[in-house]
Amino acid sequence: MQVIARTHVGKVRPINEDGFWFDIPGGLFLVADGMGGHEAGEVASALAVQTLADCWQGQPVGAEPVKTLLDACQKANRAIFEQAQTHSSWSGMGTTLTALWSDGSQVVIAHVGDSRAYRINEHGVTPLTHDHSLVEEMIRQGTLTEAEAQGHPQRNVITRALGTRDTVKIDVFTEALAPQDVLLLCTDGLSNLITDEEIGKVLSTHQRRSSQQWEQAADQLLALALERGGFDNITFLILVQTESEGWNA
Repeated sequence: MQVIARTHVGKVRPINEDGFWFDIPGGLFLVADGMGGHEAGEVASALAVQTLADCWQGQPVGAEPVKTLLDACQKANRAIFEQAQTHSSWSGMGTTLTALWSDGSQVVIAHVGDSRAYRINEHGVTPLTHDHSLVEEMIRQGTLTEAEAQGHPQRNVITRALGTRDTVKIDVFTEALAPQDVLLLCTDGLSNLITDEEIGKVLSTHQRRSSQQWEQAADQLLALALERGGFDNITFLILVQTESEGWNA
């Protein structure tokens, strides 16, 4: 398979507090978006990424991916929360996390916060995750429209994250995966500036693409987010299954 990764500090933030990691043979891919003052967000996202990577690579043979992901997320939550208690400058730090495992026939997603996972195929683009954010709750309650949410002053307020409390609820679910499906994991530095429809257009699967063309599509997404202000850190992974190699190669 082909993984195209991009991360950029953006045009406004002084440091990049996003993180990402992937293990192609193990089938795990993740992005994280840290938050907190005094570079605490960078610490939180790095802790989440490292904890997930350590747990995944240290799991016993035959381990159940849903349980492994859940246990790893809870361990990351505790690690971030405990570190925040020991450093006053890290108080209240946290991070989003969207992690995806696949064997080529299905995906298991563990998700908390407002980073996102998308599926792109001949039918268009489909969000696989729901934001844990204030505006998303207002949309579900019918008190805010999608259009109003785009310019809402509290659009970046998230209602759930790793590390802000001693326990956290993780969304975990399974989806079937077709051979032609392309997957995108991204932080809100991308999804806040590019619509789902635009993502679907840039990553369209209607025509077969070479590896270089997928790299160019990633560059196009990044350039578009920067062109529209680059107000936040921008991180994303594009996952493409290749016919010759399959998913875990």
